[in-house]
Amino acid sequence: MTERSKRMLAELDPLAQPVFEEFLLRLDKELGNARYIVYEGLRSKLKQEAYFAQGRQSLAAVNALRRQVNLRPLVSEAQNYEITWTLKSKHIDGLAMDITPMTGTGDATWDLGHYGHTFIRIRDCGKALGLICGADWQPPDWPHYEIRGIA
Repeated sequence: MTERSKRMLAELDPLAQPVFEEFLLRLDKELGNARYIVYEGLRSKLKQEAYFAQGRQSLAAVNALRRQVNLRPLVSEAQNYEITWTLKSKHIDGLAMDITPMTGTGDATWDLGHYGHTFIRIRDCGKALGLICGADWQPPDWPHYEIRGIA
């Protein structure tokens, strides 16, 4: 398990940590820790508000919110599209993680066309542990996993 994964795991709700730890250990075994990245775990309300503003507010307003939470600014209106559908994300409560495949250069990717097989393997590991998988939602949120039955 990478240091980043350990750090993000430690920030989660203590009741969620054992399930997500098992998830990450399964991913290490299934994929190797160089094939996926825990992109995000615990998230502040302000960061959730910045994500929620995308596609709903002007690029300038979105970037002002993104700067407040140390997110890189969007560079064009083409990037200003909706990426979340709620202000009440399980991330805020420490009950969710976003996990994506990594490219050959070590970057997180949301490219289902090239990395769909890896997304499916990640999803299957999460579902095997009873995690709720955002890939099952409409519209899908492939990287999102949350724990059932807490808060």
